[in-house]
Amino acid sequence: MHLRDLAFQHIFSRLFVYNILWEDSEVDEQFLDLDETSTVLGISGAGCRIAGHLSAHPRSIDAVDINPHHLALAALKTAAAQRLRSYDLFYDLLGRGAHPEHESVIRWLTGTLPEWVQRYWQKRHALFRRAFYREGLTARMFTALTRLAGIDGAWLRRLCTTPVEQRGAMIDATLTPVLRHPLVAPVLQSPLNLVAIGVNFAQRDRILESSRAGIVEFLVDHVKRVATTDLARNWFAWTAIAGHYNHDEPDAVPPYLRRDRHARSFGAPTRTRFHRRNIFDVLRDAGPNTWSHYTLCDAPDWMPARAQHKLFAEILRTSRDGGIVMYRSVEPHSLIARHGLERRLQPLSARSSAAARLDRSRQYQGVNYYRIVH
Repeated sequence: MHLRDLAFQHIFSRLFVYNILWEDSEVDEQFLDLDETSTVLGISGAGCRIAGHLSAHPRSIDAVDINPHHLALAALKTAAAQRLRSYDLFYDLLGRGAHPEHESVIRWLTGTLPEWVQRYWQKRHALFRRAFYREGLTARMFTALTRLAGIDGAWLRRLCTTPVEQRGAMIDATLTPVLRHPLVAPVLQSPLNLVAIGVNFAQRDRILESSRAGIVEFLVDHVKRVATTDLARNWFAWTAIAGHYNHDEPDAVPPYLRRDRHARSFGAPTRTRFHRRNIFDVLRDAGPNTWSHYTLCDAPDWMPARAQHKLFAEILRTSRDGGIVMYRSVEPHSLIARHGLERRLQPLSARSSAAARLDRSRQYQGVNYYRIVH
């Protein structure tokens, strides 16, 4: 890994960047095929997908992340889904992002979690005092940009009712000039913004190569791609522009926050563990047949070729036959094919194509699923 990417990883791992997972966990729920026999190793990010796994009652979930802020949040979301009996209380805390008794509720929820998670939330429970989804580096960047553009939740509601073919013009009239402004564009191209959007230098280079555009034009195009989706239910658009979910639509939230998933997740017998470590360390300490499912976020995009190959080799060593590997990529090309591993990691092409088409985050060219064959 290049020195610049090591420096990025060092900084990224020490900041609270995301408050939600910027990947469509509803798509993953549809295609991962989890059941009561599943054992999952997943990079947590902000934890929406990890918490969502509980509704399938997998045997175990091992969540891993180098960022303790994100892992602590994943632990809180998972504990709430598994332990909060009241759906209204659960939704107020993690759907609305605020609760008048946040301190006592969070203290009770974290009582069974690792001590470092308990200490973390003892210091930071006030994030849920008013508006949790305005917190974090990514949310603060979005708040600054939307204020400069003069857009908010009311503007987003108008965009929702605008014909899809006309939405690009509304964006060009408001947000695009801000993104291209000579004082704003250099900030968006800076390392600070790369941290805010969770794109390291290696992944940035892949974006520039595959899109053949600068970061600013990539962001403009990304916003317009998101605008082609069912915006009323697109929680990525709502948290970015309005700073909250669209509470008028019960399905406009990640699946773990929905009433029916909560009913299935509450009391789930799943064993959960949270590893504040590099995924390579967790894999190294595991034996054969440990996990059936691997959810890698876009981590392979962050890695040089040698690390990618090592990651897939360790997955094959620790996996159960017939399991599934899933990762997202800003590139359209298959990393598995590039490393000559398609015999043992067989592409689930129809599933991957459907997932890429359905993913409402619209920031990845590939949502890739593979079947493990020993």
